[in-house]
Amino acid sequence: MARLIPLWTGRPLDDPTAIAEFLAPRGVAFARWEVGSEATALAAREALDDDARERLVALFRLELARLADAEGYPAADVVAVRAVPGVDEALARFDRVHFHDDDEVRAIVGGRGAFGFVGDDGRQFLLEVEAGDFISVPAGMWHWFYCDDERTITAIRLFRDSAGWTPHYRSTERGVPAVHG
Repeated sequence: MARLIPLWTGRPLDDPTAIAEFLAPRGVAFARWEVGSEATALAAREALDDDARERLVALFRLELARLADAEGYPAADVVAVRAVPGVDEALARFDRVHFHDDDEVRAIVGGRGAFGFVGDDGRQFLLEVEAGDFISVPAGMWHWFYCDDERTITAIRLFRDSAGWTPHYRSTERGVPAVHG
Protein backbone atom coordinates (compact mmCIF):
# COMPACT_ATOMS: atom_id res chain seq x y z
CA MET A 1 0.00 0.00 0.00
CA ALA A 2 1.25 3.47 -0.83
CA ARG A 3 2.43 5.89 1.80
CA LEU A 4 2.68 9.64 1.28
CA ILE A 5 4.96 11.75 3.47
CA PRO A 6 4.75 15.56 3.36
CA LEU A 7 8.34 16.36 4.36
CA TRP A 8 7.33 19.61 6.06
CA THR A 9 5.17 17.71 8.55
CA GLY A 10 6.70 14.23 8.55
CA ARG A 11 3.22 12.81 9.22
CA PRO A 12 2.51 10.03 6.70
CA LEU A 13 -0.77 9.31 4.97
CA ASP A 14 -1.52 5.71 4.08
CA ASP A 15 -5.20 5.82 3.14
CA PRO A 16 -5.48 5.68 -0.68
CA THR A 17 -8.34 8.20 -0.71
CA ALA A 18 -6.41 10.67 1.46
CA ILE A 19 -3.33 10.23 -0.75
CA ALA A 20 -5.34 10.89 -3.92
CA GLU A 21 -6.94 13.96 -2.32
CA PHE A 22 -3.53 15.33 -1.29
CA LEU A 23 -2.01 14.78 -4.74
CA ALA A 24 -4.92 15.92 -6.96
CA PRO A 25 -4.58 19.69 -6.38
CA ARG A 26 -0.87 19.30 -7.11
CA GLY A 27 -1.67 17.76 -10.51
CA VAL A 28 -0.57 14.23 -9.63
CA ALA A 29 -3.09 11.45 -10.25
CA PHE A 30 -3.09 8.47 -7.90
CA ALA A 31 -5.28 5.37 -7.78
CA ARG A 32 -5.19 1.77 -6.68
CA TRP A 33 -5.39 -0.99 -9.29
CA GLU A 34 -6.14 -4.61 -8.54
CA VAL A 35 -3.06 -6.75 -9.21
CA GLY A 36 -4.13 -10.36 -9.51
CA SER A 37 -2.10 -13.48 -8.85
CA GLU A 38 -0.98 -13.91 -12.46
CA ALA A 39 0.38 -10.35 -12.65
CA THR A 40 2.05 -10.79 -9.25
CA ALA A 41 3.76 -13.99 -10.41
CA LEU A 42 4.93 -12.41 -13.67
CA ALA A 43 6.24 -9.28 -11.93
CA ALA A 44 8.17 -11.44 -9.43
CA ARG A 45 10.20 -13.23 -12.10
CA GLU A 46 13.93 -12.73 -12.01
CA ALA A 47 13.78 -11.67 -15.68
CA LEU A 48 10.88 -10.79 -17.94
CA ASP A 49 10.97 -11.87 -21.57
CA ASP A 50 8.85 -10.24 -24.28
CA ASP A 51 5.99 -12.73 -23.79
CA ALA A 52 5.80 -11.97 -20.06
CA ARG A 53 5.82 -8.23 -20.74
CA GLU A 54 3.06 -8.56 -23.33
CA ARG A 55 1.01 -10.67 -20.94
CA LEU A 56 1.34 -8.05 -18.17
CA VAL A 57 0.05 -5.37 -20.53
CA ALA A 58 -2.80 -7.66 -21.61
CA LEU A 59 -3.83 -8.29 -17.99
CA PHE A 60 -4.46 -4.55 -17.57
CA ARG A 61 -6.00 -3.94 -21.01
CA LEU A 62 -9.25 -2.49 -19.65
CA GLU A 63 -7.51 0.08 -17.43
CA LEU A 64 -5.04 0.91 -20.20
CA ALA A 65 -7.80 1.33 -22.80
CA ARG A 66 -9.69 3.66 -20.46
CA LEU A 67 -6.58 5.81 -19.99
CA ALA A 68 -5.82 5.78 -23.72
CA ASP A 69 -9.31 7.10 -24.43
CA ALA A 70 -9.48 9.61 -21.58
CA GLU A 71 -5.91 10.90 -21.44
CA GLY A 72 -4.44 10.11 -24.86
CA TYR A 73 -1.81 7.54 -23.95
CA PRO A 74 -1.77 5.30 -27.04
CA ALA A 75 1.19 3.15 -26.03
CA ALA A 76 2.16 1.01 -23.06
CA ASP A 77 5.15 -1.13 -22.23
CA VAL A 78 6.73 -2.76 -19.19
CA VAL A 79 9.89 -1.71 -17.41
CA ALA A 80 11.45 -4.22 -15.05
CA VAL A 81 14.31 -3.01 -12.87
CA ARG A 82 16.31 -5.79 -11.28
CA ALA A 83 19.28 -5.84 -8.92
CA VAL A 84 21.87 -6.70 -11.55
CA PRO A 85 25.30 -5.21 -12.26
CA GLY A 86 24.83 -1.67 -13.57
CA VAL A 87 21.40 -1.07 -12.06
CA ASP A 88 22.64 1.65 -9.70
CA GLU A 89 24.16 3.58 -12.59
CA ALA A 90 20.91 3.26 -14.58
CA LEU A 91 18.79 4.38 -11.63
CA ALA A 92 21.11 7.33 -10.94
CA ARG A 93 19.53 9.10 -13.94
CA PHE A 94 16.28 9.37 -11.97
CA ASP A 95 17.32 10.08 -8.38
CA ARG A 96 18.27 13.65 -9.28
CA VAL A 97 15.54 16.31 -9.28
CA HIS A 98 14.23 16.57 -12.84
CA PHE A 99 11.13 17.00 -14.99
CA HIS A 100 9.93 15.58 -18.30
CA ASP A 101 8.21 17.14 -21.30
CA ASP A 102 5.51 14.44 -21.16
CA ASP A 103 3.54 12.95 -18.29
CA GLU A 104 5.25 10.12 -16.41
CA VAL A 105 2.56 7.49 -15.99
CA ARG A 106 3.18 4.25 -14.13
CA ALA A 107 1.13 1.33 -12.86
CA ILE A 108 3.33 -0.51 -10.37
CA VAL A 109 2.78 -4.26 -10.63
CA GLY A 110 5.69 -5.51 -8.52
CA GLY A 111 8.43 -4.30 -6.20
CA ARG A 112 8.72 -1.00 -4.37
CA GLY A 113 10.06 2.48 -4.95
CA ALA A 114 9.47 6.11 -4.10
CA PHE A 115 8.69 9.25 -6.04
CA GLY A 116 9.76 12.52 -4.50
CA PHE A 117 8.22 15.83 -5.55
CA VAL A 118 8.89 19.52 -5.30
CA GLY A 119 5.56 21.35 -5.28
CA ASP A 120 4.94 24.77 -6.82
CA ASP A 121 5.34 26.22 -3.33
CA GLY A 122 8.78 24.58 -2.95
CA ARG A 123 7.61 22.11 -0.33
CA GLN A 124 8.56 18.50 -0.87
CA PHE A 125 6.75 15.24 -0.41
CA LEU A 126 7.46 11.55 -0.98
CA LEU A 127 5.13 8.90 -2.31
CA GLU A 128 6.25 5.34 -1.56
CA VAL A 129 4.72 2.99 -4.12
CA GLU A 130 4.27 -0.75 -4.49
CA ALA A 131 2.21 -3.23 -6.49
CA GLY A 132 -1.26 -1.87 -7.20
CA ASP A 133 -0.31 1.81 -7.12
CA PHE A 134 -1.01 3.92 -10.21
CA ILE A 135 0.60 7.35 -10.52
CA SER A 136 0.63 10.02 -13.19
CA VAL A 137 3.19 12.81 -12.76
CA PRO A 138 2.31 15.78 -14.98
CA ALA A 139 4.77 17.10 -17.54
CA GLY A 140 6.96 19.82 -16.11
CA MET A 141 6.69 18.76 -12.45
CA TRP A 142 9.96 18.58 -10.54
CA HIS A 143 10.41 15.09 -9.11
CA TRP A 144 12.84 12.22 -8.56
CA PHE A 145 12.54 8.47 -8.20
CA TYR A 146 14.43 5.71 -6.46
CA CYS A 147 13.94 2.00 -5.82
CA ASP A 148 13.98 0.46 -2.39
CA ASP A 149 17.04 -1.42 -1.17
CA GLU A 150 16.12 -4.55 -3.14
CA ARG A 151 16.47 -2.56 -6.40
CA THR A 152 13.49 -4.39 -7.90
CA ILE A 153 10.39 -2.81 -9.40
CA THR A 154 8.12 -3.70 -12.31
CA ALA A 155 5.82 -1.11 -13.83
CA ILE A 156 3.58 -0.65 -16.83
CA ARG A 157 4.48 2.66 -18.46
CA LEU A 158 1.99 4.64 -20.50
CA PHE A 159 3.05 7.33 -22.90
CA ARG A 160 2.24 9.53 -25.84
CA ASP A 161 5.85 9.60 -27.04
CA SER A 162 8.73 8.07 -25.08
CA ALA A 163 11.00 10.92 -26.23
CA GLY A 164 9.05 13.10 -23.77
CA TRP A 165 10.67 11.20 -20.91
CA THR A 166 14.09 12.75 -21.38
CA PRO A 167 14.95 14.16 -17.94
CA HIS A 168 15.71 17.86 -17.59
CA TYR A 169 17.76 18.21 -14.41
CA ARG A 170 17.44 20.95 -11.83
CA SER A 171 20.94 20.37 -10.50
CA THR A 172 23.35 17.58 -9.72
CA GLU A 173 21.66 16.90 -6.37
CA ARG A 174 20.73 13.30 -5.66
CA GLY A 175 17.88 12.12 -3.51
CA VAL A 176 15.89 14.49 -1.35
CA PRO A 177 16.87 18.15 -1.77
CA ALA A 178 16.84 20.50 1.22
CA VAL A 179 13.39 20.61 2.77
CA HIS A 180 11.49 23.87 2.41
CA GLY A 181 8.78 24.67 4.90
